Amino acid sequence: MDPIALLAQEKWSLDKCIDYAKEHNVDVQKQQFQNKITEEDITIAKGDYFPDAKFSATQGFSLGNSFNVSTGVGQRESRFNSFNLSSSVNLFNGFRARYKLQQAKLNAEKGGFDSDQLGLDLSLNIANKYLQVLFNKEIIAVAEEQQEISGQEVDRLTRLFNSALKPKNDLLEMESTFAVDKKETLIAKNNLNNSLIELQELLDIKPIDNFDVEAIKINDFESHVLIDIDAIYNNALEKNPLLKSTQLTEEIKERDIKIGKSNFYPKLDFNYSYGSSYYHLQGGDDLVFNQQTSQFEDNGFLVQLDNNRTHYLGFTLSIPVFNKFLTRSNIDKSKIELEITQVELKNQKKELKNKINIAYNDVLTAKATLEASETALMFQKEAFSIAQNKYNQGSLTSYEFLESKSKYIQSQSELIKAKYDYLFKIKVLKYYQG
Repeated sequence: MDPIALLAQEKWSLDKCIDYAKEHNVDVQKQQFQNKITEEDITIAKGDYFPDAKFSATQGFSLGNSFNVSTGVGQRESRFNSFNLSSSVNLFNGFRARYKLQQAKLNAEKGGFDSDQLGLDLSLNIANKYLQVLFNKEIIAVAEEQQEISGQEVDRLTRLFNSALKPKNDLLEMESTFAVDKKETLIAKNNLNNSLIELQELLDIKPIDNFDVEAIKINDFESHVLIDIDAIYNNALEKNPLLKSTQLTEEIKERDIKIGKSNFYPKLDFNYSYGSSYYHLQGGDDLVFNQQTSQFEDNGFLVQLDNNRTHYLGFTLSIPVFNKFLTRSNIDKSKIELEITQVELKNQKKELKNKINIAYNDVLTAKATLEASETALMFQKEAFSIAQNKYNQGSLTSYEFLESKSKYIQSQSELIKAKYDYLFKIKVLKYYQG
């Protein structure tokens, strides 16, 4: 069975949505591939400590007869082979290899924090969409409740009108309100469907039939939230992946400067090569005349390779003298880039502190707003109940009843809005805590 279909059989929790997105989101996957590239850079940097090895083989032909003037000997067509195995290792390069390896490891560590930042951003966006779904669900419940109240009043006024106990104007006004309430219910349902589609889109999954999410308790969101603003900021300085990434960028730029300075130092390499060759005249035998024995001896392929062996060992010292100010300019550019990163890091810390202050104040305000909205709804609900009884008894006009109903609807909507605004503000504060 399709795994997505299996997932659709149960309601998705917020944690489940976040975990799924972190595994399947395109941006997260791209960052994971980028991290694998930086891991390969570490392997490349380690390779600079090892000697290289190269093997080469040559097959050549000399075609056409010729006459060697210096020897007076006619040259015939020939072929030859040569083989060479060489290796070199750097003994000193101004510690460049060390700094390159350090830089590669820092880049890999930075990639981890970049992934964490992507995960945080993604979790905040998903939380926003998730809460929007729950918000729209509760708005539907309010709209359906108001539609039911209006429908009951239409039925009641219809009976009273038919009994000539109510004027037609009251019935028409209530029917108009009932039609508006039905419209609001349809709009609320459409908003819910759209928010569910947007959430699935953010999860990078195909639309799922009957896709739904779990409800959230405020207490669950309030847990593990720091309430001391200084503690929040200090915690963020230790855990915030964006700051950590920029701090590592600063260290990477410092390595750039050291790598640039390594070009001022002399470089020393050790070189070794081993080679041999084979030569053959076309149409002849591989023989050589031994003057001591006055006999021809075999001078074949293997014999020549053994006799023609050569070894080469050497040291190469390269001392930089002048390269048109290229090294100095590159170092100066790296220093400027380091200063830019330092300014950026300082600004990020300042912005983080300001954002935490704002987020902290927003949480306090949102909580106070939620408490006030709960109190307002409690009183407004009681006021509407009284107004409804009076209206049914005929001591309240339809205008006064509808006005009380409108205030009741507004109080319900304001409470729902305050509730999910508070939940999201908590999520934002947790976001800055890392």
